[in-house]
Amino acid sequence: MTVEEKIERLTGIVDALASSVVSHDNQIEGLIQVARLHNEEIDKLGERIDNLGRQLQAYLNRLPPQ
Repeated sequence: MTVEEKIERLTGIVDALASSVVSHDNQIEGLIQVARLHNEEIDKLGERIDNLGRQLQAYLNRLPPQ
């Protein structure tokens, strides 16, 4: 194998690695977006739970003493 062939082969390997890195970066960015959306949903659910807790407490406060 000549030096030129080795360089060409290494160039192909480096190109493939660069493509792989870009692909992984895109996947990571997608996962970050999903995590952000999940975090927003968790925050909304927390707010709903807090509201339900306040509603339950208000209801319990209106009940006659036992």
